Amino acid sequence: MSLQFKQLHHWDDQKIQEMIDLKQKIQGDLPTYFPEDLKDYKKLLHPNSPFSADYQWVGFMVYQNGDLVAKAILSWRNKSKIGNLGFIDWIQDENVALLMMQKVEVFAKSIGINQIKTPVDINFFVRYRIRSFSSGPAYFGEPIYPDYYHHLFLTAGFKIIGTWDTFLIKRFSSFLNFMTKRKKLKERKNSHDEAVTVRCINFSKWDEELKIVYDLFLKSFNQMTEFESITFEQFKSIYDDFRYVAHPLTSYIVELNGIPVGFSINYPDPLEKLSLVKNKTLNKWQKVLLLAKLRLNFKTLLMPYMGKVSGPNGEDIKGVFIKVSKRLSLAVLCSQKALVCYQSPDSPSRRPLDPELITPYAQYVLYGKNLE
Repeated sequence: MSLQFKQLHHWDDQKIQEMIDLKQKIQGDLPTYFPEDLKDYKKLLHPNSPFSADYQWVGFMVYQNGDLVAKAILSWRNKSKIGNLGFIDWIQDENVALLMMQKVEVFAKSIGINQIKTPVDINFFVRYRIRSFSSGPAYFGEPIYPDYYHHLFLTAGFKIIGTWDTFLIKRFSSFLNFMTKRKKLKERKNSHDEAVTVRCINFSKWDEELKIVYDLFLKSFNQMTEFESITFEQFKSIYDDFRYVAHPLTSYIVELNGIPVGFSINYPDPLEKLSLVKNKTLNKWQKVLLLAKLRLNFKTLLMPYMGKVSGPNGEDIKGVFIKVSKRLSLAVLCSQKALVCYQSPDSPSRRPLDPELITPYAQYVLYGKNLE
């Protein structure tokens, strides 16, 4: 076996395309994989990317007899000692994995990085975690990689440093439980009840609404161990297309006297509908029809994003999630399946879930390694 190693220190169309082709070769059969092109990577890695001013990156590529068999990109925020190793793919070969990781670690140490987290594509907000367990079909956006990746991470000396869970809601039991408690919830008044309102996100003012969600995201998630702040331009480059996935009836902003203090972004799983057009080029009317199908699809409801912040005077706003749950309870009942996604012990979106009303559906992990 002949292994060769190369580093990539700047944007190169040909080398990035090789990385894209390897990902398709290894991940192409995964249900959550969608074809990528250079434009997708330019948003994150190109010198004109909104991330280029704050992040640096180096690519690592291993070839076997001339064929690319492993690749990854190590990125780090300026002056940070933590490296994010992402865009990672490799064949099922320990020697290949160990060679690439050895090169990554040597380089990381040479620039003062003392810890690596993986898999993280550039930033916490772009893509991180890897699924380790699932009891049901995949859903849109899940960080799914081939199962053998876990073995290769462990072989390379990485350890699990974070876990997240997705839960399946027992729909009818949850709805009955909510209705039983509804009267008690009405009686449990607090000083903010009348001033706290929930409204749907206005998709006709998408940029304005996205800025509100961005501000709430940063304020409510900044205590998480994986959190890395990003600019609104960077946030928009990641989530701008989300307007076609999020649903106007299940995506909310919570306000106190008109001032945003919370958000809850939920949407029907678009994976099945999008998979039907995965490798097709759609004209304008086909795109309109697809969007209509996505809006009418309520087969599986995904509930991945929720957070709240203090009021304008620093007050703790009670009952924010209760008010949102009133709206979501009907959506949960109308769907065939409802999932509360990516719950971690220190997440501000951790919901007060009754263990009698949920069952484990999937788990995700983050790997880390100290280099000191």
